[in-house]
Amino acid sequence: MSASDALQSFTGKYQAQWPELSLLQGFLPERCRPLASAWGALLCELQDCAFAIEQEAVRTPKSLWWADELQRMASRQARHPLTIALQDEDAGYDRIAGPLLAVSAKVPLRAGNTEALHRQLLPLTAALAGTEAALFGGGNGHDSTVIAVQLLLMRLPGGLQAFDRAMVPMHLLARHQAMEAPTQKLSDDWLGELRALLPEQTAGNAYREAQRRFIRRRLSAMQSGKQPRLTPAYAWDAWRAVRRFR
Repeated sequence: MSASDALQSFTGKYQAQWPELSLLQGFLPERCRPLASAWGALLCELQDCAFAIEQEAVRTPKSLWWADELQRMASRQARHPLTIALQDEDAGYDRIAGPLLAVSAKVPLRAGNTEALHRQLLPLTAALAGTEAALFGGGNGHDSTVIAVQLLLMRLPGGLQAFDRAMVPMHLLARHQAMEAPTQKLSDDWLGELRALLPEQTAGNAYREAQRRFIRRRLSAMQSGKQPRLTPAYAWDAWRAVRRFR
């Protein structure tokens, strides 16, 4: 497999889960398009590594590999197609390594409420936001929260029946007595809390602002019991996000 094909296999997987990204590509400046594609896919891989693997014997070495890969990017010695595509940008990728290992070691995350869960994720999401700001410019205090909501949303809907209960806080699990079987009401309440956590103010750059708008629209669709699908409204979100930062 060529390097280009290898890269496409990972970016294509992410775009299948979040087709909004492929739509956003048409609105971003040309220089940002390959970065946005590779960065979105890398977030997906890191999320999957840190949160979606139940067996510690598998999760720990995989997290160590990714932490090493993030550190190798500083000296342009990356090996993965995604990190190779990103490593020429001086974006401080190594700052993500420590928080990634720390949160991976705590999985499955258990928090009493959504605020406590947000605090547990903050070291990782702040590091991701810092690197993202270096890639796309800007950055502000809202970016890490938007990233937190995105990481949590990535665990839905399948994660509700997984070993970590999609990281749903204990107060919701207790309210719905759902330690054994998730209910639709539990899902709806959790989506509502994620929507409340998502900042209403703009994020710090066009890429993250577009994601904020996409996440809000996806949450609304899921709360309405609909499968998220691309509509012209997503194009409007992308255009407004990019226009905001011109």
